Formats: sequence, C-alpha cells, structure tokens
Amino acid sequence: MPIAGDGAGNSGALGAQALLVLLGLVACVMYLALGHPRWPAWTSFGLALAAAVALARGVGDILADDPGSSSTANPAEERAGLLAGVELPLLLVVAGAMFLAATEVTTID
Repeated sequence: MPIAGDGAGNSGALGAQALLVLLGLVACVMYLALGHPRWPAWTSFGLALAAAVALARGVGDILADDPGSSSTANPAEERAGLLAGVELPLLLVVAGAMFLAATEVTTID
C-alpha cells in the first residue's frame, strides 16, 4: 500500500496494483474458507500476476527518465522503486503457490 501512496499520483498502475493485491488476498481467504475449491485459487493466481504486471508498469512509469526533468530523484519515487523491488518477488511467490493450489498439486491448509 505505501507504493500506491507514493506513486499513484504519477502512475495509475500503482493504484490499480494495490486494489489487485487486496482482491487477491480476498480470493485466497475465500479459497481457505470454502474448503479449497479451485476457482478462488485461479482467481488469486490471476490477480497476483496482474498485480505484478501493474507494479512493474507503474514503477517503470514513475522512474522513467524524462528529458526535461532534473537529475535529482524524488524521494517518494525512490521509495516506491525500493518497495516494488521487495514486493515483486513476493507477488510471484504467491502466484506460484496459488497456481500449485489451483492445479491441485498441493493444498494450503
């Protein structure tokens, strides 16, 4: 969520990423609460991938070098880039775990 706060003004993709992550969390909780049906696992998997794409796109937008901008970086943009570097691998791990749950290779109890 801090990424969305730091960069949502400059990139709508970061705001969308925060919403996708929350919806993916809801789908994961539904997977656990409903007794492991496959559809919430697939939904959570898809939302995690969509959030990863939105995160990469949003950070690319705010960290892009503009020819007319000064050489000093905005601290909020630097913080958003740092947090994205931490969050992106976590999103990919969640996507992998939910893929395994959706294909019934493993279950998450």
